[in-house]
Amino acid sequence: MEQVQLIRGQGDDKVKKQISSALLAATLVVSGGLHTPSAEAAKPIQITVNGVPLVTDQAPVMSGSRTMVPLRGVFEALDAKVLWKQSNKTVTAVKGTTTVVLPVGSTRATINDKLTAMDVPAKVIKGRVMVPLRFVTEAMGSKVGWNKATQTVSITTSKAATIPPVTTTPSTGAVSPVSYVNASVIGQQGNGSDLQVAFPGSASASAVSQYRILVVKSSNMNTFNLASAQNVPAANYQVVPKGSSNYTITLLPQSRDTDGALIQKNVSYRVYVLAVGNPGYTSTLTMAQTVINLGSTVSASATPGEVKASDVADNGDGRDLSVSFNKVSDESKVSSYRIFVVPSNNASSFSTSEAGKVNSDNYTSVTKDGSNHTVRLKSSTRDTSGKVLTEGVSYTVFVTAVNSGGDTLGLSAASNSLTLGKAVDAPSITKVTDVGNNGDARDLQVSFDKIANESRISGYRVFVVRSTNSGDFDLEKASALNSSRYMDVSKTGSDREVTLSSSLKDNNGDNIKNDVSYRVFVMSRGTGSYSNSLSSASSTITLTSNSKTVGSTNGVSVSDVSDYGDGRDLQVSFNKSGDENLVSQYRVLVVKSGDSSNFTQTKAQKVSSSNYTSVSKNGSNRVIVLSSGARDVDGDLVKNGVAYRVFVLSVGSGDASDTYSLSSASSTITLGGSTAAAVVNGLAISNSGANSNPSDVTVSFTPANDTGISEYRIIVVRNDQSSGFNLSTANSVSSANYTRIAKTASKVTQALPAGTKDYNGNAIDKNVSYRVFVLTVADGSVRSVNALSGASNDFVIANKTVAAPTNVTATADNNAGAIRVNFNRPSDSSAIGSYAVMLVPAASADSFTLADANRVNSSRYQTVTGSTYSEWAFSTSNVDVNGASIRPGVAYKAFVLSVANGRDATVNALSVASREAQMNIQ
Repeated sequence: MEQVQLIRGQGDDKVKKQISSALLAATLVVSGGLHTPSAEAAKPIQITVNGVPLVTDQAPVMSGSRTMVPLRGVFEALDAKVLWKQSNKTVTAVKGTTTVVLPVGSTRATINDKLTAMDVPAKVIKGRVMVPLRFVTEAMGSKVGWNKATQTVSITTSKAATIPPVTTTPSTGAVSPVSYVNASVIGQQGNGSDLQVAFPGSASASAVSQYRILVVKSSNMNTFNLASAQNVPAANYQVVPKGSSNYTITLLPQSRDTDGALIQKNVSYRVYVLAVGNPGYTSTLTMAQTVINLGSTVSASATPGEVKASDVADNGDGRDLSVSFNKVSDESKVSSYRIFVVPSNNASSFSTSEAGKVNSDNYTSVTKDGSNHTVRLKSSTRDTSGKVLTEGVSYTVFVTAVNSGGDTLGLSAASNSLTLGKAVDAPSITKVTDVGNNGDARDLQVSFDKIANESRISGYRVFVVRSTNSGDFDLEKASALNSSRYMDVSKTGSDREVTLSSSLKDNNGDNIKNDVSYRVFVMSRGTGSYSNSLSSASSTITLTSNSKTVGSTNGVSVSDVSDYGDGRDLQVSFNKSGDENLVSQYRVLVVKSGDSSNFTQTKAQKVSSSNYTSVSKNGSNRVIVLSSGARDVDGDLVKNGVAYRVFVLSVGSGDASDTYSLSSASSTITLGGSTAAAVVNGLAISNSGANSNPSDVTVSFTPANDTGISEYRIIVVRNDQSSGFNLSTANSVSSANYTRIAKTASKVTQALPAGTKDYNGNAIDKNVSYRVFVLTVADGSVRSVNALSGASNDFVIANKTVAAPTNVTATADNNAGAIRVNFNRPSDSSAIGSYAVMLVPAASADSFTLADANRVNSSRYQTVTGSTYSEWAFSTSNVDVNGASIRPGVAYKAFVLSVANGRDATVNALSVASREAQMNIQ
């Protein structure tokens, strides 16, 4: 017996069907099939469900004048549970209170035990059970239509949803993107039902209309952006209605990627989530960090992370390559790791299945040791094609976790690409800006970060490339351009911000001009034996003919020059704008480091005058020390112990009035001195597991000192967010989201309150890994700077499960016309509220699970409490778990479900099945 059940996602109006379960058999009108004129029979027949094409592994066929379809594809699309019994070749479909039974080869079917005639029997064609379409869909409460012109059968369910369009209303702000996307493979079907996607809701949920899950082939990810996402047809993404703080969605067998192809095995994908803004808000896009390949089970907990490749020597072989990666979060099933060095031109197609084919001579094994790893390869190391590593070849590194049997548990995302030996690092472009109105390259300003080791380069070279050519612009093409098509930039030991020269041409040799879309590349020019490297492309920029725009400053740097514990400790220097005739003043803006990556010119313009420092122009570069009352852009006083980055905003005047230009950020600075408190020692976590809530967790630590301390704060952080949790973040945690401990010189042992939240204010989720930090809070007198401990060991709050009943027996009493059931209670039944005694037809009992039992309606089992225990009899007036009457001649097995009381435990438990019991037919 084979049981097939559709794996359901949440909220997808393409395929998720909430079908009416009520079916009045007495009034059912059955036509037996869909009549199609014979002249059209040779044309391909298409099926749509609520307007979305339904793709099945066997195409629809004609039998006489009726359309026959594979039962599995249609039943699953209609959210029905399907049972196939090989012994009598019978299909049973169950949806709610509706049960349809179709014997293969027969024209007689039953709907809720009522016999119904069909003019075309169900039959096996090419190994698939084919059924008449109209009978099946109408029996399940749906409507069927036929479009002769397009040869399309349309199925409409009772609650088909509508996908709201992407808003095109001019935006007044961008919604916050979802902070992460976790995509994992959870099945082996080779289609979308294998793929599960988890993500949190947007921080600006009120501005979000919906979320969209987009599955993109990895080969297309470099050109996939927000504009691409908004243009994907509705049939090629999955809609998730907003309404939760966290989402876990399993896709459907007929889910498609953004190209319209069915999601399938042996294709490498990247998953994105689009947060769609309400009218007046701009949508935002977030990408999953892990490459997904269907065909082998992969989960985030079994995927190595942060894979990085570094060139550490000049031997010309594998000894030059150092690989670092983070261990998987759960190493319980991991035996070792494997490092694969893949030629970069093959990296986009490298998948879990490809990793499994690599010969053991062509990867490096690493034994797990409970820590993250940094591994220097050997002179004999080979790439995945079997060639010894050498200079001049671009490589990309992947890491897999494997179990003791050598099975791959998870494949990492790709590392950075790296050419061993003599290639220098590539610079990173941070910004491109339209800074003038000359109608040539002087309007274009480029900011980029220098490479780490400038001793290996002679300088940099800037290229302006038309966007239409940027997709295939590479180092070879850049090196072939003549000097009129690039601009050389000297190295200075600092990050650079340069305005291009008027004579510079684009990559095609044309003048750089307004109203043309460009992207910028920067080359590091190797010196001596070192070869050049090319950056990634910048964002797209189109120069315009607006009025003159004020130019930005550059070379912003910061220093800690005193020990007052306020703004007087912070010195800021910057180079003046290139044309100060257009400048009215500069504004020095101090931004918390954690917010700096999202600090934009628009935000800078909105900062209150009390939260920046004004600097007048004087024709020279400037060096200033802030005042004791200086505040950051959030309005908080500048102080020790907080990480900052500084920006300078140029404010226009004259022809450039009402225009602004924002500099690049300075390096990060944290003011300090001798006033910092000390971190606690011996931070540890124990978890009793008694209550299935945070009160199970006990935190212990030893204070480092008790001088100058105000209090301690215990802060809970999700494990996957702990690596980025720092002092600045800890200082800003709301008082509702930490546990306060009064200052003490004694060791602290503190159980968390049952209602403890994490640092973001979210409830502690069950079965999620967390860590604890302790913030030492200075008293502001003896000490003025707080101190943050390292992370504790992990803890997980698990759901508490009750015990299952034992010794379940079922006995047929033919004299009484009943089946009698007995069972033994668990020895510990204190957390059990009641028992549910149920009968399951023996034909389907082997596949009956706890999940199935939890879904059974209360009218289909007998409830037992502690005070009513004796023996339970099921007569012909009772029903089985499917709602069908108990009948003589049908074999049943009994199950008993222990129902948790919801207070002491929350997870039910199901007994094993009894032996079969069957009343005789009288």
